[in-house]
Amino acid sequence: MVDPPNGYFARMQSTGLALVFHHTQPPGTTPADLRRAFERCYLPMIAALEDFPAITASVHWSGPLLEWMEREAPTALASVSAMVAAGRLEILGGLFGAGLLPGIPERDAVGQLTVQQRWWRAHGDVRPRGAWLPYCAWDPSAVRILAGRGLQYTVLEQHQVGTNVVADGWHLTEREGVPLGLFVADSRLAAMVPEATPTRILHAIHTRATEGVRCLTLAVAVESFGAAIDRSATACFGGRGGWVSRFFRVLTENQHWLKLVTLATAYDKMRPTSRLYPAASVSLPVAIHAMGGAHGARFFTLLNELREGEHGELASFIRPAAWDATLATHPEVNRLHKHMVRASAEVNRLRSVIKETKGEADPRMFALEEATLSLYRGQIGMAYVHGVDVGAQDAEVRAEAWRNVLSAERLALTALGDVGRLKSELVDVDLDGRPEHVVRTPHWQAVVAPGLGGGLVELTAWKLPGNLLDVRTRVEEPEHSLLPLLALADFPVADTTEEEPTTEAEPPLVPARELPDLPTVRISEDGLAERVFVDRYTRASFLDRFLAPDATLTGLRTSEHVEVGDFLNGDYSLVQQELTDVSAAWTLARDGVMSEGTALKLIRVQKRFGWLRDKPALDVRYDIENRMHDPVHTRFGVELNLGLGGLRGPEFGLEVIRKGKVRSFGLEAEVDLSNVSELTWFDRSRRFRLRIELEQPAHLWAWPIETISRTPRGLGRTFQGTSILLWWPVELQPQSRRQFELGLTLETA
Repeated sequence: MVDPPNGYFARMQSTGLALVFHHTQPPGTTPADLRRAFERCYLPMIAALEDFPAITASVHWSGPLLEWMEREAPTALASVSAMVAAGRLEILGGLFGAGLLPGIPERDAVGQLTVQQRWWRAHGDVRPRGAWLPYCAWDPSAVRILAGRGLQYTVLEQHQVGTNVVADGWHLTEREGVPLGLFVADSRLAAMVPEATPTRILHAIHTRATEGVRCLTLAVAVESFGAAIDRSATACFGGRGGWVSRFFRVLTENQHWLKLVTLATAYDKMRPTSRLYPAASVSLPVAIHAMGGAHGARFFTLLNELREGEHGELASFIRPAAWDATLATHPEVNRLHKHMVRASAEVNRLRSVIKETKGEADPRMFALEEATLSLYRGQIGMAYVHGVDVGAQDAEVRAEAWRNVLSAERLALTALGDVGRLKSELVDVDLDGRPEHVVRTPHWQAVVAPGLGGGLVELTAWKLPGNLLDVRTRVEEPEHSLLPLLALADFPVADTTEEEPTTEAEPPLVPARELPDLPTVRISEDGLAERVFVDRYTRASFLDRFLAPDATLTGLRTSEHVEVGDFLNGDYSLVQQELTDVSAAWTLARDGVMSEGTALKLIRVQKRFGWLRDKPALDVRYDIENRMHDPVHTRFGVELNLGLGGLRGPEFGLEVIRKGKVRSFGLEAEVDLSNVSELTWFDRSRRFRLRIELEQPAHLWAWPIETISRTPRGLGRTFQGTSILLWWPVELQPQSRRQFELGLTLETA
């Protein structure tokens, strides 16, 4: 398709365009990377807005970015404030920590909105009228929450309200008699930015206008203009030839028919197009990932087939899963989310205790303020969704959320005087209908899940702070089905030149449904299809495995190994609970079966987890019993999965002691060694070592856990952590037992 000829848009009637630019950085961004993103992307956008006085837009900055600008770039912040005062920019409020509205307690949602509003009032007496919700994460309760803070409108995407609803102006929804305006952003138009030339985007806007749309909403993440991708920032902000300048120039030159307005202006000048009652939802890419791999991919395929088929109107009745489905399909997200909710409860408990004192001079007020801000930072939506390029699929993003959530919890418990106690309880942490065993010491917290093979699913260290077991289970992702069709190519960047206008006849209009909903799927390297492996169990630590004689490290790494026992992720029962002033212990057991050739053998596995109050140490004792009248010959293994941020390099690795000699390995290496008596998982940058001591030397298999997930450069390998299997050959006579013992000790500087 060629660009339209000169004068093509001259006959258009007036149409409005509301530009929305939102700015959010992922958690864990280093100060250097944040400054780089600011200089490559955020600052050039501010400069471009200054250079084009005719451009008006609504903008949103997440709280952490506002704090950084105030501290590191006050001049840029002053420029934004000046454009706001001149009426060129409208500030959109929102959740200070860029939290996911349906995923956080309502008290925290209200608190985040309040903090954001107070920040802007303190910086130029700006009073936002609307709110930006990250990932357009909607829940019907948002009406009450947003309106309760005096906010009048927010933005959703087309699929969230149905394709039968015209994305024109704003719509009205209500809850319990409280109204809220809804602007419907054209997500297929946004997907063209900055891939298509500005004139082609203007052509797409023309398409909507000829269909009767009075005012379009175009919402764009400013990060897409090159905050993370090499070369694209130059293409987007390369002076007059940069994409953004050309786009702004095209908009300025077409003001005779395309009127730029803020959301506030559109809200004031237009009547609501219709009344809507959208269900809980998020942006389409997030929703598809929430549904699970094959199911999500098939949903998107069917949706497009419906749109383009004879009965395209049926697509308006199809809805993807709400964000909550993520908690069922991605256990690592569910664990983080449930711990965040528990930390929120502790911070709120501190708030209630201070409130009861009725004294502003309470010395715990500072701890409450710090804990609250840490909690809000730990609630950033990126850590709880699988995004188009950055999200919960990135171990560093999850690790930063864990760090903030644990900091908030630690501050609250310290202020409440509870941090020095040893606590042991039985509670359904992950809300799966089966209670977990939770132990808290002055050094760390641990969660043992009887329903997941009696495995250790969480080990959070206060001092780091972080979850040492934050490893993502490898699942099928929607994009995996496309891998055989994709070929490696240079990462495409925005065009730097416009095609020369021609004098040809007017090109045919492109129907809106033919524009893409999702960003183009790219790959970052060849051979990814052969690297897709799907786990058949939920990853945790101290999982019990019985190995076939022909089992290999490669078979376990590729998930091709056939388990000969039914203990992996099987159901364990509580045998005994012990609690004293200085120690706590849980003993679990399972009576299961193991296949030996064609015969089934009855095996009982019992394991005891023991913690000390005064030392960051965990002792795990195994008792394997043959309950048959025939001997058993097998290999018994204990699997551990360790992860804390997904970082690799010379500062991270494994140290293995074998026959008194120490060998070191990088985390990307596969390790196959016998007679291992001790190993240490270390991180020199954060100065910690997790030492694992074995009472009986074992055979060690270790390998990196990688997923094929979306990254800023397209589909690629994402390091999630390290899987370790320690196994022993076992021969059990009838009614006999074999015992093993493993000890974990966390050493920090």
